[in-house]
Amino acid sequence: MIDELKNELEKTFSRKIEDRGDCEALVQDIYEKTGAVLSYNTLRRMYGLAEYRKPRESTLDQLSVYCGFRSYKDFTQRYTEIDTWPTWESIYVVLSLNEPNALLETLHYRKLRQEQFTISFTIVVRELLNRRDFDMLKVLFEFPAFQFAALPYDEVAQIGVLIGLHFRNFDDPVLEQKLLLLHNFRDLVFKIFVDYGRLNSKYGSWISFLVQQDDIDVETQDFIACLALWRMILCNEKITSKAMEQLPQLDLKQHPILFGRIFGMRMHAARSEKDRDELIQQMQYRLATQPHLATELLYEPSVQSLVLQNSALSNFVISKASLINDTKFWYHFSQVAIHRVFQVSVLISNGQYAKALGVLENIPFGHIRHGYREFIELYVAFFHWVIAKETKCHQTESYLVDFESRLGKMPYPIFTRAYFSAYFKND
Repeated sequence: MIDELKNELEKTFSRKIEDRGDCEALVQDIYEKTGAVLSYNTLRRMYGLAEYRKPRESTLDQLSVYCGFRSYKDFTQRYTEIDTWPTWESIYVVLSLNEPNALLETLHYRKLRQEQFTISFTIVVRELLNRRDFDMLKVLFEFPAFQFAALPYDEVAQIGVLIGLHFRNFDDPVLEQKLLLLHNFRDLVFKIFVDYGRLNSKYGSWISFLVQQDDIDVETQDFIACLALWRMILCNEKITSKAMEQLPQLDLKQHPILFGRIFGMRMHAARSEKDRDELIQQMQYRLATQPHLATELLYEPSVQSLVLQNSALSNFVISKASLINDTKFWYHFSQVAIHRVFQVSVLISNGQYAKALGVLENIPFGHIRHGYREFIELYVAFFHWVIAKETKCHQTESYLVDFESRLGKMPYPIFTRAYFSAYFKND
């Protein structure tokens, strides 16, 4: 950190340190501003103008105080904040100008330079939402460089989660509906941050609105059809023939997560072994030809298996467990963690409580994306309680309290005490 301190000294002094005269002038400035007495030779050695010798801690403290810090330790702890502050300040400065072109240029520059683009984009969108500035939001979401197809999926996932979370405490139905009519808003936010805990509230209202639109792209229609069917299941409603007619067929061109979602729904709805075999063949083919997408392809079926306890679907997903280990991107950790939770359910159903607990305790729950977290944590609490009860753990009662607390907050009719009482009796 001494090199960083040297740079900070030059910034504070507003002058490069290149010779003895510069060192003498800096020593004098330090004395005038802080009262600290230093030798110019100390600075010469620091800046390589004389034989190098590491400065004393007391010297580093005095130099840090000159730069505005309390001590050298304070400098080392806060330097990164000082270094990144202009990055975030400039975003708010350009927002204050209310000049669309300047805002677009700033974000585009950061995208090209790979300088905190996703966070910068999210900050701008959230600020414009709070201003109710739809015109500028429309410009932003329609800008070519910020389209779904122009961004890496890991950046898309970050943007979707961070903006999607904002809508949990944001309420402006008119503005939200205008945004939902923007193709790229649906791609970056609506279809990325699937808020499983709010299919009967905010997120569900978005689904209901889009269902009524006639000019929505096919992928969004397919996406909505899957979620509408999923909501019926969670609400213990009878699956209608219309809902099944709208459920799309599998297509190898579909996004892998959508493909997996459709696969799981169709496996659950299949009425014959022949239908299930055909679905499995299609999934097998895609897994074989695109093994690098296995984590994405199987992660929705893992969630569905947790809830539905469909033996054909569950058996297929667990048979592919060895394929779900890809963690090239941050969102893979969430997908892998969710599959591990499903794996715990299988271990418990087989009476392997110690192994189930081992897997459960090593799942990185902090990585699970927030759209799914409340949903998944209900099952985690339930599994902890079951394992504790079966192994006669002294924490059984506290696990039960935690589980019942979470159960009371989950707004779906399917999640009853009867459902969970029979959970491991349905195998």
